[in-house]
Amino acid sequence: MKEPVVINEYCEKAINACNLVKLHKYLQCQKLDKALKVTPTGIKAKSWVGVIKYKNTHIQILPKLISDIEYDETAENKEIVKSQILKNLIYMLSYTKKLDIRTNECAKLSTAKNPFIEILIREYANSLFNCLKRLTPKKYVREEDNLNYLKGKIKFNENIKYNCTNQAKFYCEYDEFSQNNILNQLFLFVSTCLYNISNDSYNKKTLKFIMNYYSDIKLVRFDRFKAEKIKLSRSQELFKKPFNLAKMFVEKTSVDLSKNKFENITLIWDMNKLFEEFIFEIMNKNRNKLSCTLFPQRGRKLLIGDTNKKRNTFVDIMIEKDKTDKIVLDTKYKKFATSNDFSNSDVYQVCTYCLIHGAKKAILLYPKYDKDFNLEYTLNTDDDKQNCEIKFCTIDLKSQDLKKEESKIFKELCDIIEFKKNEKIGNNK
Repeated sequence: MKEPVVINEYCEKAINACNLVKLHKYLQCQKLDKALKVTPTGIKAKSWVGVIKYKNTHIQILPKLISDIEYDETAENKEIVKSQILKNLIYMLSYTKKLDIRTNECAKLSTAKNPFIEILIREYANSLFNCLKRLTPKKYVREEDNLNYLKGKIKFNENIKYNCTNQAKFYCEYDEFSQNNILNQLFLFVSTCLYNISNDSYNKKTLKFIMNYYSDIKLVRFDRFKAEKIKLSRSQELFKKPFNLAKMFVEKTSVDLSKNKFENITLIWDMNKLFEEFIFEIMNKNRNKLSCTLFPQRGRKLLIGDTNKKRNTFVDIMIEKDKTDKIVLDTKYKKFATSNDFSNSDVYQVCTYCLIHGAKKAILLYPKYDKDFNLEYTLNTDDDKQNCEIKFCTIDLKSQDLKKEESKIFKELCDIIEFKKNEKIGNNK
């Protein structure tokens, strides 16, 4: 693969060696135009990050707010900065269980030509290789064949069709405890495709071993519909990690059938959702240290008698200290550099949450842009009983190594959810 085009989220970049019209149609067809917009001269990224490979164009979208240095192509240390951003991003993905990846693998591949894809390939190859050293997944497979001996049961219609002149044979249907089952066929197919796109020698060596190990398995092509039907049995739970990664590759890619390789790859994640889940997982992991109960995505009907679940209101995180003391925490992954950056729509949203869920306090949490903010206001209403305290806060995710800052982030969150009693930092009334 060619060197990737690297772009930061919410930034724009010109691309010359690419058919932008076809790229735009591909993004629309895959419903990815919400993640990447095609302009007359290039591309413009939004809040989605990850990798998009379309034919010979390989695009990497990096987040801006999880590294202490922003990626810049003109800088001398751009590879170090990209490695740092990538390491933090993969840590967030693994922490929120979006991907089951060991973050120590990132350092080894961070300077590769296409590090994001190579890291995922290495995780898949290593996990499958280690599983195969312990067990080969076998399963009873239904077979049909014209045999010289009786096995299983005779299929009379086929037996008459094929053996009316040769009664020495039997057309039988039987169950074979075989390695040539649909799970191994999936692993062989994915390993073959990844072998043809990988540039890392270690990855290719491991994948080649897997392909040789499966030399007796029939090569069958898979699409996402066929992969979705596969369910692991209890004896195959060992293969859960490589199976999930294999399904991810099949579901988010398209295959060049002539070469058995992934032609188009889309592995992207919404940073708005990832930020929300990362904050909840940090709080939930340390819930024993909190004097409150946490609920992710607490939902409630917006209209009485309305059965449409799409109109339910879903709070990002509900914090309950007791039955009467509730705090609505709403994460917003966007720039918050001054007190003028928050919008009325954000305030209306959390106020609606408070009204429906019976909360008197709300927190709007943003990632830190360049300085910390901790502003507290009271909603301006004519009825004091309807007043709601709203806090605007930032959390610092800018770090060389986000993994080492987990305890610091949790301490910041603890300080944020503690409202000051009988004191208003700001009051709009």
